[in-house]
Formats: sequence, C-alpha cells, structure tokens
Amino acid sequence: MKRLIIHRKKKFASALMPYWIVTETDKKTFMEKYNLIGDFCKTSVLGHPISRIDFKILRKDFTIENGETIQIELNDNVTTAFAITMDGCLSNEIILSEGILLGDGIEVFNHLLTTRGGFFKPSYPWFEK
Repeated sequence: MKRLIIHRKKKFASALMPYWIVTETDKKTFMEKYNLIGDFCKTSVLGHPISRIDFKILRKDFTIENGETIQIELNDNVTTAFAITMDGCLSNEIILSEGILLGDGIEVFNHLLTTRGGFFKPSYPWFEK
C-alpha cells in the first residue's frame, strides 16, 4: 500500500481555489481522454481562465485547499499523480516510486504543492522537487 502526503503552500494567487489530485490515471492518458492540449487554459481578454474541462469530472478526485495538508491511501498499482484546477490547468506529474517504507508495509511519499502563474497568465498547481 502507498500513502501520498501532499502539503499545499499558502499563496495569495488562487487562495480561494481548490486543486484536485488525480491518481487513477497518468497525466498523458487523462489529457488524451478529455482532449486537453498543453498544460494551461486559454484566457479571456480580461485575463480570466477559460474552462476547458467539465467540473463534474473532478468530483471523484481528492481536493486540497490553500495551506492544507492531505493524506491519500493508494493501491500499489498507482504510480503517478498530478493536480488540476477546476478550469483545467494541469500541474507537473509526480512519480510514486522509492518512497519511505514504514514497518507496516506502507510506502510513504511526501510532496509539496505550490501555485505558479498569476498576473499575466492563469495560476496553476506545481509540485516542487
């Protein structure tokens, strides 16, 4: 079994917007399934993101709020995770291999999620290395 612990840094950009953590598929397959080209949404003339994904698709995934830490229990067959905004801006993909092995057979992965962008382009989630 795997345990993914994600801490989202507190940032002003997207402070009120939750991010969704996707673990049931890899990023490439997700993008192909929902016809997403590139990681970012287009913006309106006012600079607001133009949604490119149906919000209902994200309901089954885990949400993380600004400054929050979440813990997700995963099956051993889950190998990647990434984050997405409600408009469809995507983060980089993290690989879940070589975590810290606990005595009870659980492999733990700790990751830090931040927000990039803002001002001239939509803000988006990003896993720091």
